Amino acid sequence: MVMTEYTDEVEKQRVLMEAEKWAKGIKYIHTNNGVIETKFMNGDIKYDRDGRISWHKEKPTKQKLVTKFLKWASDRSHYGKS
Repeated sequence: MVMTEYTDEVEKQRVLMEAEKWAKGIKYIHTNNGVIETKFMNGDIKYDRDGRISWHKEKPTKQKLVTKFLKWASDRSHYGKS
């Protein structure tokens, strides 16, 4: 039995785990009229109105999340950022 038969599955899981971690990162924070809007890399948006929190959840599929992450990683490397 050759261990390399699982290499593709291991790589897919590694990328998924990286994408899930990346998805929790902040894309931007915007304030206007006392409302703080925080958008996350996975598309979720958190609204803070004087301490009252509400959410808009995107709920992307795992495949969509991985696709967005790989595009982001590709764009980032294209512009010389590591």
